[in-house]
Amino acid sequence: MDIFAQLGINTTAGIQFVFFAIALIFLSKVVFGPYAHALEERERRTKGGEDLALEYQNKSVELQTEYEVKTRDLNSQMKSIIDAAKSQATKDYESAVSKARAEADKLVQDNRNTITSAVATAAGELKSQTNSVAMAITSKLLGK
Repeated sequence: MDIFAQLGINTTAGIQFVFFAIALIFLSKVVFGPYAHALEERERRTKGGEDLALEYQNKSVELQTEYEVKTRDLNSQMKSIIDAAKSQATKDYESAVSKARAEADKLVQDNRNTITSAVATAAGELKSQTNSVAMAITSKLLGK
């Protein structure tokens, strides 16, 4: 014990060391142990949450890619349907226009034939009346 006395260590240091050891054991059982356990549990839950978030992120990327592929397919289908409808409408338009032109040409030809026959009839009537009109004019001029 002389060595301890020469170093300036007395019984108070021993008592303080014993209190320190008791406090350390008490704190490690009551405070540090539960804190360490809670920290490990939190890290475990966080790690699982990170993995789950990464999995959801990958799944969302996959679903977005699938959505884009389906959207492109639907757009191409809609485009083909619209193109088919446009070509059918163009064919129907051309058919209706050609039918209307044919009917118009037929009506024009019928009207020309009617007019030609009316002109011929009028010309025939004028020829037949030409002699009587000429005789009437002559008789008026001659005063008869």
